[in-house]
Amino acid sequence: MIDLFGFEMHRDAVFHGKNRLTLTRRWGRGPQACVIGCNPSRAGKLIEDNTSHWWNAWFHEFGFGGYDAVNLYPFCTSEPAKCRRVVATIDRGAWHVRDDLHFVNLPHVVAKAKGADKVFVCWGAIAWDIDWVDHVVKEIQSGDGPHPDLWCWGKTSSGAPKHPLARGKHRIPANQPAILWRAA
Repeated sequence: MIDLFGFEMHRDAVFHGKNRLTLTRRWGRGPQACVIGCNPSRAGKLIEDNTSHWWNAWFHEFGFGGYDAVNLYPFCTSEPAKCRRVVATIDRGAWHVRDDLHFVNLPHVVAKAKGADKVFVCWGAIAWDIDWVDHVVKEIQSGDGPHPDLWCWGKTSSGAPKHPLARGKHRIPANQPAILWRAA
């Protein structure tokens, strides 16, 4: 399949029920990246969204052969507030949500990150649960190796890794070099 930028691309997506675990894009030789966001939007096997278009262009421009996108939360919505509401149902006994988050998504994120050549993070200021973020990062950077460094495209005023489509003056240019967010 030919992408917006004119290069041949293999596209895939892995779902667990309605939750998207991985969005995969491959177009050639080169290192494979893992990019970790907050929650999946509408991109899928055959559908791109604004974020996946940005990633496609950036990773291609910087010599990568593709990427796997995973998320802190696998619950598909373009509105982070809806993701928060889904996660909040755990406190009201929605154990299937807890299980999807802790026993399905978390090990999947860790495996994708440890299997990548380079890991990028970009959940921005919308990742509200710093304890969960720290837990995910600890799982990625401990246990069985490798223990990857985490890279980003900029930091918010609170130190969170910026999302490529942050608004206004925080918007990240398409040619922004990556910076180290957290060393292992």
